[in-house]
Amino acid sequence: MRGLVLYGANCTLDVWDTLKNKLTVHNVTFVEYPHNITEKANCVSDITKWIYTIHGSEKFDFILGHSMGGIIGLELVADFGLRCDKVVLVESNLKPAKNFYRNLMLPSNMEQYGKKIISMIKEEARYYNENLKKVLQEEFDYTDYIRKINSKIYGIYGDRGQRCYTNRISDLCIDDDIVAKIDFRFVEDSCHMPMIENHEALESIIESILAE
Repeated sequence: MRGLVLYGANCTLDVWDTLKNKLTVHNVTFVEYPHNITEKANCVSDITKWIYTIHGSEKFDFILGHSMGGIIGLELVADFGLRCDKVVLVESNLKPAKNFYRNLMLPSNMEQYGKKIISMIKEEARYYNENLKKVLQEEFDYTDYIRKINSKIYGIYGDRGQRCYTNRISDLCIDDDIVAKIDFRFVEDSCHMPMIENHEALESIIESILAE
């Protein structure tokens, strides 16, 4: 299977380290955003354009995108016409979500991994344009991408350690027609960084999606 893997803002390829062995059994490209691109990018589309210039002529079985990477994946298909069968979103907010989703890691996971992850985020944040940071944090709405595309769309989110929380989909603040187009999966005992917090569960979910 041909796959394109995209990380989120203020991250590096290192976030995929725990999944690389599983993903590399497929023909996967892990995309790294050059600092000279992120420094000049005023919006997500500026990064998407750069990726399309490199991979636009290819066809992918799947795009796997974390956070901003998922938005890039949707935009590649919806607005740039990239051919792709499945778009797998990992912790990608299509609209500003409620407080349930506004946490980086569970406290126990923060104790174990927080120092390394926060250090990475602070280091990479220096290379991101302030305008891009704002559009990722303030009022945004990427749901039209979902409406435009025919690719199968999956949404993987951390359950924040609350397996029975009944509002976990409504707290994403997306319309019913968008909810209906997304196949939701939840990673136990993780928040925004499931590939760090519970990579085995995330691996299992991704493999089940790719096998469909």
